Amino acid sequence: MSGARKIRSFFTTPLVGAVGSAALVLLALWVLDDNERQLNAQKQRVEVIEKLSVLQAKLAGGLTSTISAARVLAVTFATHPGIDKEEFIRLAAEVHASNTSIRNIVLVRDTKVDYVFPLAGNEKIVGMDYRDMPAQWPVYQRMMREMAIQVAGPLTLVQGGTGLVVRIPVYRPDGPRQADGKDKSASFLGSIGMVVNYESLLSDIGLPLMQREINIAIRGRDAKGRDGDVFFGDPALFGEGAITQQIPLPGGAWEVAAQPTGGWQVTSRVSKVIEVLGFILSVVVAVLSYQWLQRNRLREENEKKLIESEALLRLRNDALSATSQGVIIATPDGRITYVNQATSYLSGLSQQYLQGMKLGELYGDRVRAFLKEDPELQKTLQHETCRETADGKVIWLELTMSLVTDQQSKVRQYVGVLREITKKKLAEQELKIAAMAFETQEGIMITDTHSTILRVNRAFTEITGYEAAEAIGKPVSILRSGRHDVAFYKEMWQSIAKNRYWSGEVWNRRKSGEVYPERLVITAVVADDGSISNYVGSFTDITEYKISEDKIHQLAFFDPLTNLPNRRLLIDRLGRALASTARHKRHGAILMIDLDNFKTLNDTKGHNVGDQLLTEIGLRLKACTRTEDTVSRTGGDEFVVVLEQLHPELNQAAAQAEGVAEKIRQILNQSFALGSVDYESSGSIGISMFCDEPIGIDELLRRADMAMYQAKALGKNGLRFFDPSMQAALESRTALESDLRQAIGAGQFVLHYQLQVSALGDPIGAEVLLRWQHPRRGLVSPMDFIPMAEETGLILPIGLWVFETACLQIKKWSAIPARAGLQLAVNVSARQFRQASFVDDIKNILARTGANPVLLKLELTESVVLEEVDTVIEKMHALKEIGVCFSLDDFGTGYSSLSYLQRLPLNQLKIDRSFVHNLPKDKSNATIVRTIINLGESLGLNVIAEGVETPEQRDFLLRSGCQAYQGYYFCKPIAINEFEELLDA
Repeated sequence: MSGARKIRSFFTTPLVGAVGSAALVLLALWVLDDNERQLNAQKQRVEVIEKLSVLQAKLAGGLTSTISAARVLAVTFATHPGIDKEEFIRLAAEVHASNTSIRNIVLVRDTKVDYVFPLAGNEKIVGMDYRDMPAQWPVYQRMMREMAIQVAGPLTLVQGGTGLVVRIPVYRPDGPRQADGKDKSASFLGSIGMVVNYESLLSDIGLPLMQREINIAIRGRDAKGRDGDVFFGDPALFGEGAITQQIPLPGGAWEVAAQPTGGWQVTSRVSKVIEVLGFILSVVVAVLSYQWLQRNRLREENEKKLIESEALLRLRNDALSATSQGVIIATPDGRITYVNQATSYLSGLSQQYLQGMKLGELYGDRVRAFLKEDPELQKTLQHETCRETADGKVIWLELTMSLVTDQQSKVRQYVGVLREITKKKLAEQELKIAAMAFETQEGIMITDTHSTILRVNRAFTEITGYEAAEAIGKPVSILRSGRHDVAFYKEMWQSIAKNRYWSGEVWNRRKSGEVYPERLVITAVVADDGSISNYVGSFTDITEYKISEDKIHQLAFFDPLTNLPNRRLLIDRLGRALASTARHKRHGAILMIDLDNFKTLNDTKGHNVGDQLLTEIGLRLKACTRTEDTVSRTGGDEFVVVLEQLHPELNQAAAQAEGVAEKIRQILNQSFALGSVDYESSGSIGISMFCDEPIGIDELLRRADMAMYQAKALGKNGLRFFDPSMQAALESRTALESDLRQAIGAGQFVLHYQLQVSALGDPIGAEVLLRWQHPRRGLVSPMDFIPMAEETGLILPIGLWVFETACLQIKKWSAIPARAGLQLAVNVSARQFRQASFVDDIKNILARTGANPVLLKLELTESVVLEEVDTVIEKMHALKEIGVCFSLDDFGTGYSSLSYLQRLPLNQLKIDRSFVHNLPKDKSNATIVRTIINLGESLGLNVIAEGVETPEQRDFLLRSGCQAYQGYYFCKPIAINEFEELLDA
């Protein structure tokens, strides 16, 4: 026996075979168990990372909240280095109350503790010097050196217990930011420190509860990260296998490590089951293998040939199963004995179900007839059939049957091949449809991807005039009319590239040169690889349709005489206008216009002349309205104008509508040349306003019609509003505007003066306030006439008069020593300041009056300086150069930002009266006022408060550092003679 046979004999003995089988089973189960262990370990790590991320976010958030609270005290210390104990205790108490984890707060001047809050229990800290504290001095030195916030600890506190110490370095405002290269330590003031209750912080973030699920350790005392020692948990957790994450802190970081409680669980329930099953299965396999090998050894020689034939059969079955085509084997009577997986898939039936069925049952009478034929006459059968899948889809199948005979030509079996031919059938159907569709009444052309024509149909020739031979090989551009620009075609091809499809109306050119409209559809042909292989364009000549459409539209919606929208189109546009005004909250108006004495013109001069007048009026109405407005002729001599997108405020919108109506009235009053007749016309106009009120179209038209007839009844050639109160308001506004124009020349304006005083109560100047002394109404408030002056432009001459009068007063006081230093503040309107000549106007007034520019202060609101900032700054600098001062009025009510405040050449900030009104009771306003005062000091600006009405308000402002005041507590606005008497007193 050869060596190879001996080895084979050895491995086929029952004992060795049983042991080998058991080993293989155990190996497979070991691999399965190892995979399970790895999955379990990965799951544990993901859970630990999730919990650790939550801890990291909570811990970082808690420390960030505490540091943010300390910044308030640091800013106060920086801007007020001499802060006293009482102010510190007040501010520290607010911070301490807002954060329960803060144990105490200290203010350190240089390195020595000056103040502490609360004092109780912390008396030992006061007066201590960090240079004498070895545990904390290195961290404090690092804070001074790096000029950054530092977190120290956890450490044992002098006053007892353990805590975290947050320190914020404080420098003078010009210290750390100076750029002259000097030693910045000279600007170091000290620090604000806070001791955070270490146990309270950990409890607030839920660390004790989290410890029940995972073991946690934290290291990095004094924010040293992994270089710091472990101050929480078991240091062994930072060994191999732990999950670690960084918690960033000012000046460094902490590092957190975590493991599941009880360590990493290598095994799971599934692993234990696998181990038990593995043992049992290995024993069973070993026993069965032993028995099988024992029997197999006895039968080995007898079954050798059978084994070889079975191997060949398996190879055949494997090959048949691997093919994508179905294979069917049947007995001579047509009963199926074998099908592969592909047959099962294509038939929609299981292999078990198919085996034993008759071929005729599956594929019908044609197959039955084939099986009954004489074998000598039988040929290969090709049969097509279809079936419906479970989701309702139809698939086509092709069955090819052939017979297998023995040497005596007797049928031994039938073999069939089944394959899917759905794509082939669909392609055949599409080819049939395409062939029919190509000769449709629509013009069709097929191009390549470079827009070169490859094929056209007969309808293409009939529509364009180009024969197929003339068009094929030419670019599609031979059809272009030139009416569409490059942007049109660019958008078309972008749509085709995105959607593989485009449809729309196009103007093209026939061979004869005639331009015509067509309805065009372009479809991209996509190849199997997803790329575009061709384009198919189908089009229809719509010339007649467009002509009919235009005629129908013109007759349906436009007046044939004036070509203006008729009543039908007016109703449609009015409906849209109602929806638009309701959506945008802007008013609209209907103007009903009826010509005066039009019937007389028709009766005396004839209808032709009357028609000429109506046509001319339509043209004039279009000329004096906007493109978005609707001008309509509703019949006879009646016209309707719809105005949209008017002002959101009703009074302002009514004024706009009145302006358009007045313009229309004036153009109607102009002479009309009607052939040989010069005709003087006029019209009566009724106005009805609308916005979002639920009023129907008919009601709106009725109201405008009523207002129009009211205008006629009052003497024609006029206009009226439907709303009596609105009409009264319009008349009042018109009268006020007329009086305002007369007031400038009549000298009805006067200036009142409101005293401005220093912290010592001494007069330093006054604000000039405009009043109108109306001959009938008496003293008119600026609130009643300034908006109209702004709107009409009268604010410009009024503003110049105010400056002229104020400068004359400055010049007059310059001769009186007691009043020579008083400064007058004048408010500047936005419209006046935006005038290109504003700077020259002020310079001319100063030169003409001889007033000292230093004593003139211009008060600008934030809304003025925020528009065209660069131009504003240029104008301010031009006046600042000659000595004029600037104050930012109503400061705090707008959208101030330090970026533009630093750019503006201001002298003063003025605290708005709204913040002063409830002082000192309103804590929020008190904080805002103190912030403005501190900001003014930081920017080197004076601060004045207006609206001071009580001594309590004045005292609070004085304590907060405000050095100038204005308000009724000192003086109300009074005339010049009363003001001078007040100064003398």
